[in-house]
Amino acid sequence: MLEVEAKAHVSNFENIKIKLKEIGAEENKFEHQEDIYFNAPHKDFAQTDEALRIREITRKKSVEIILTYKGAKLDDKSKTRKEIEVKVEDKNNLASILENIGFKASGKVRKDRINYLFKGFIITLDKVYNLGNFVEIEKDLMEGEDYQKILDEIFEIYSKLGIEEGFERRSYLELLEMNDPQ
Repeated sequence: MLEVEAKAHVSNFENIKIKLKEIGAEENKFEHQEDIYFNAPHKDFAQTDEALRIREITRKKSVEIILTYKGAKLDDKSKTRKEIEVKVEDKNNLASILENIGFKASGKVRKDRINYLFKGFIITLDKVYNLGNFVEIEKDLMEGEDYQKILDEIFEIYSKLGIEEGFERRSYLELLEMNDPQ
């Protein structure tokens, strides 16, 4: 699957929530996400622009665990990339398997996320711990759909929300690593 996505750093969500309501976006769910990223033993994902993570999603009455591989970004405007996901039962055993075959945990990202649905797009308001607030807009590219058209529609939605700057292609992990003074 190809995920067409762009994100922008914003100072707060107050005006964005108002504009989401005005355009008819529907609030879908709130969730807390904790991601553990891994680096491969045979190549450096930071160099190849790939990602492998275990995500734990906590909602009111459920916990979901997903292993995700993300391929390199396909353009210089967005975060569009191949994405493969599989649900798993046990985060700790999965992490242990990865570590035993040579993968190394390389970082963690924690965020609170509010999901909205709008005309086939998913709009998320992300409060990323130790980093700030972001708005992500994404849509899975279906067979026969035009990638550029979807990307243009994403930026039209940003415009409707009053977001014209602050766009960011780097991952939350990359941004957190830049802020870490180690």
